[in-house]
Amino acid sequence: MNDVLLFDEFNEGLYETISSLKNTKCLIFDLDGTLVNTIDDLARTCDFLLKNDGIRPKWTIEDYTRFVGNGAKMLVKRIYEDSLTDEELNFRYELFKKKYNEIKLDNAYIYSGVKELCNSLKARGLKLAVCTNKPCLAAVDMVERLFGKNFFDVICGAQDGIPKKPDAAMANSILKKLCLEPSDCVWIGDSPVDIESAENLGCKCIAVTWGYTSFELLHLSFPALIVDKPEDILKIFTFNIDN
Repeated sequence: MNDVLLFDEFNEGLYETISSLKNTKCLIFDLDGTLVNTIDDLARTCDFLLKNDGIRPKWTIEDYTRFVGNGAKMLVKRIYEDSLTDEELNFRYELFKKKYNEIKLDNAYIYSGVKELCNSLKARGLKLAVCTNKPCLAAVDMVERLFGKNFFDVICGAQDGIPKKPDAAMANSILKKLCLEPSDCVWIGDSPVDIESAENLGCKCIAVTWGYTSFELLHLSFPALIVDKPEDILKIFTFNIDN
């Protein structure tokens, strides 16, 4: 396994990796922790579930950043410490979706520089997609209200009966809609789930450090590149277009 390359450490390996992305036609973005900071409202929804059951919430924001990434049902399972039966979990999962949909934009915001990054990438002719384990209706509504309708070419969120990330099923549906191959794409995400998703799809992943996962954990998951700022991603693709 090759060493992980950091964008701010320019060397021959970094040059080769950036050059290998030259024919990229589409960027697939994770949502929570990559495009949008959503952790406060996710935490509030979880605390609501616990209080509704007469349980005093004990989890911190740091705890919730560790719990997210594998979908809302898994998040609910984790806050109850795997103590629920399947029936109890399904009931609270439905309650979670209803409550979260009511408050999901109360505190959510686009990370600084991300909207500008996306606008610049679109101007350079790249397709943009969102692939998230957030429930599909909530994901589409959030993205369209924060970024605008039709800003992204495809928005794909979790639906019951379809495998979630890191399975490649959702990402493959994006490629089918855009008539692209995995080699045409680069994945942008903030978690090991995204890095594994990219590997399962068959494309490279650029991991970002401004989300919910520490640099150390990202490094251990071996993405193609790790970047600290949205403008670093723009520099990568500007370099490839200009060279």
